[in-house]
Amino acid sequence: MDAEYTPKERKKPERRKKQTQEELSDGEEEEPDNVDQTGKNKDSDGNELSAVAQHMKVISKTLHQRSKEELEMAKEKADEYEKEISKEIDDHTEVRRRKKAFIKKNTQVDAVNCLFNPKSFTQTVENVFHFSFLVKETQAGIRNRTVKEAEEFGGMPGPVIAPKREEASVPTPKQAIVALNMKVSDIIIGGVETLNNC
Repeated sequence: MDAEYTPKERKKPERRKKQTQEELSDGEEEEPDNVDQTGKNKDSDGNELSAVAQHMKVISKTLHQRSKEELEMAKEKADEYEKEISKEIDDHTEVRRRKKAFIKKNTQVDAVNCLFNPKSFTQTVENVFHFSFLVKETQAGIRNRTVKEAEEFGGMPGPVIAPKREEASVPTPKQAIVALNMKVSDIIIGGVETLNNC
């Protein structure tokens, strides 16, 4: 242990000199590469849709498609419905009005079956969140189908969604806060599956 201790010499920090404006203007300006999230260079003109906008487009397209399917099924059932109510009501104009209401009410899509994914809570939350933007932009609507409506016109009671038609008047906006967690999601999905199996 007789070895002598010699401390290491540390380099003194060198401060960078501030560049003058002349030195900065002499060099060429470099533009950063336009890189997307995958790390690939991408020349974009800003016309690409964001992931949220793309998902909203998919939800809107799916909603329109399902609404058309529901409309076709409602038209098939409407004649039978008309025969049933014509036995009770003699007024032909009232029968036609109710038939039209029957078709309109059955064109609405069950929100749980359309927006909820029983295998992915994350996907359910994204669907509901992005659908809320469609409602905000008045491209879609959501309402609650009452038990009375379900008994009169058929279908399941609960939330229903529909694409907004161009001629439809826009009601005053209303807001609601809904708590949604995995337990609530499982209860809703389980309840719908139980009702569908009955």
